[in-house]
Amino acid sequence: MTTVAINLTQPEEELGEIPVRLRAGGLELRFGSGRRSTPAAEVVESLQGCAAVIAGQEWYTAEVYDACPELRLIVRYGVGFDAVDVAGATERGILVATIPGTNDWGVADHAIGLIVDLAHGISRHDRSMRAGAWKPQRGVDVWQATLGIVGLGRIGRGVALRGLGFAMRVISYEPYPDMAFVEEHGIELLGLDEVFAQSDFVTLHLPSMPETEKIVDASKLALMKPTAFLVNTARGNLVDEDALYEAVTSGQIAGAGIDAWTTEPLVDARWAELDNVVLTPHSGPNTEGVRRASGAMAVGIVLKVLRDEQPEQLLNPEAWAHHR
Repeated sequence: MTTVAINLTQPEEELGEIPVRLRAGGLELRFGSGRRSTPAAEVVESLQGCAAVIAGQEWYTAEVYDACPELRLIVRYGVGFDAVDVAGATERGILVATIPGTNDWGVADHAIGLIVDLAHGISRHDRSMRAGAWKPQRGVDVWQATLGIVGLGRIGRGVALRGLGFAMRVISYEPYPDMAFVEEHGIELLGLDEVFAQSDFVTLHLPSMPETEKIVDASKLALMKPTAFLVNTARGNLVDEDALYEAVTSGQIAGAGIDAWTTEPLVDARWAELDNVVLTPHSGPNTEGVRRASGAMAVGIVLKVLRDEQPEQLLNPEAWAHHR
């Protein structure tokens, strides 16, 4: 029987139709950890004898590939693939796919939620009232504020549409913009420094790549208004977290909403002490609708490949001709 690994952090009972549909397809399942901190030896162990894996955020390297000779397919449960050595997979005839378009609305909703929370102090007031206090603090307006979007891909465009619903001025840094969208919705395209300098809220929606690592550093934070907020629902390594901590504790910026962390789960306890920062556990895409759409696409890709049908979501279609 063909074996498929599911390396996701949720327990099996929370994975919905993923295990149900795979078993209905005649597949045997193995469950492993999908945390980025999972040691390579554990990743290898979870993949032994497996033809495919629905992968979390664990690392896929040459070491892993060479130790798992039966592996034919990696389906990344999300759109980011910075933890996957795609070139190394291609050399070995291993297919790599993502599930694009399945979590856009969840992350966009979450980004706007963090913005509203930061502006109105919702989490801060909740903590205060639970402690028995009644101390309303003045917030700032989201209505007609300037929203700076760094990265105007699918999620960034979703955030833009939501921002327009608040009558916000929407500005964006995007090297390869969808000009039809930009023109239709009146988005202002600016340089990265200008976006940081002019925005009341800066929200990050870039992929994790060598050129985007710590793109938000001390110099970028220094450009922001002291009344401005930074939101990151993309990838933790886009931000120099030490520089951000200094910026929010010194008053250089007003605060931050962070859903994506350099190390996950978060182990840096100093963030919990800050009242002007909203912390969430990379939960932006964790909604019922996103789960259903993501699971359906991931399962569909696995079943297609195992039927020797080429899925359109491959990152390395050139590997199809010689995949294992």
